[in-house]
Amino acid sequence: MFRFIHTADLHLDAPLRSLALKDEDLADLVGNATRRSLERIVDLCLEENVDALLIAGDLYDGDMRSMKTAAFLVSEMERLHRAGVSVFMIRGNHDAESVLTRELELPPNVHVFTGHGGTVELSDQGAAIHGVSFAKPHAPESLLPKYKAPISGLFNIGMLHTSLAGAAGHDTYAPCSINDLQSHGFDYWALGHVHIRQVHSEAPHIVMPGMPQGRDIGEAGSKSVTLVSVNDGHVSLEERFTSTVEFARRDISLDAVDDWRDALEVIDAELRSAAMTPSDHSVLRLELIGASPLAWRLRRDHDLLLEQVSNLARAQGSVWIDKIVNHLTPPTTPVTGDDPRRELSNLMDALTDNATFLMRAEQNAEELIADLPPELRQAFGDSEAEQTDVVRELLKEGIKDITARMMAGDVEAPS
Repeated sequence: MFRFIHTADLHLDAPLRSLALKDEDLADLVGNATRRSLERIVDLCLEENVDALLIAGDLYDGDMRSMKTAAFLVSEMERLHRAGVSVFMIRGNHDAESVLTRELELPPNVHVFTGHGGTVELSDQGAAIHGVSFAKPHAPESLLPKYKAPISGLFNIGMLHTSLAGAAGHDTYAPCSINDLQSHGFDYWALGHVHIRQVHSEAPHIVMPGMPQGRDIGEAGSKSVTLVSVNDGHVSLEERFTSTVEFARRDISLDAVDDWRDALEVIDAELRSAAMTPSDHSVLRLELIGASPLAWRLRRDHDLLLEQVSNLARAQGSVWIDKIVNHLTPPTTPVTGDDPRRELSNLMDALTDNATFLMRAEQNAEELIADLPPELRQAFGDSEAEQTDVVRELLKEGIKDITARMMAGDVEAPS
């Protein structure tokens, strides 16, 4: 029997994006989550007494410069070395950017495939591992021509970092089709790059394990690795959860709720439910929905709501609040007479469709964004188009906040 753990896309020490940077404890928790997931993977290798750990690219996150991270990685690989567990790695697009990692002195149990490709035969286990690394951060052409033919009599595993035929949210890297992989003759394809787990084929097995630890709300849900057992050619797969922090979006209906305390009770029930996950911690983005008489007040007093909900989350011991998004609307009521506040609100809403206003707003925003620290500028996207979208969304939210203060009676009439 040959048993191995298949993982990819750890992105060690990936920088935080916009996640609750104001909360130092939460930022520290998430900032260390990728390391904790690697520790869990190594623990799992030892507990399951596997023969090998396969890391199919993007172990690192770009040009890693931290010597602490490098030392941590070496110490984890040493744990596997002492237990007799082999480690096979290929470089993905993020790994190819790293200079420091190319100079690491890894233990002898770690084999890193080069950009030329290669094969390691494990005769005692009846297996052969084939791998090709990215030589550069971009691989616009298929890497399949660099893989050797399968070795007769052995269970052949191909390690490949690829976007396959394309995946939403991912650039094209080392493109190939499922049919291309099936026809190559390997028994198992250990893929990496796409962060969502998927078994694309079972004859042969073509597995994208997903990432073992999410980094933000865009990578929600419990994350895992794949434990593979090969016995006389029969392959079995087990998903094993490894994320210490789980991100999740939760819709909370406050439809017809008209009392602040009742609203908190509804939210608290959702927090208790969120605590029941395979991960040690849950980081939630709460989306308040429905038609409620509290709509204006909950938006106006958002800071108070966030503080009270955060306290409820802390009482659970493992739940954290990333953000509360208010989608509540006031109950529909017949219009009786003119309301100058409503008229002003309609005028402000129209500003988001005024090209001249938007252009001026974006110009002012550019000056403010340029003065922000780099880690905060990332929250405005990586392109001009993304920055424009963020600025426009902030304008809409600002108008909603002003409207909430007016409609909740928080603005004094001019004297």
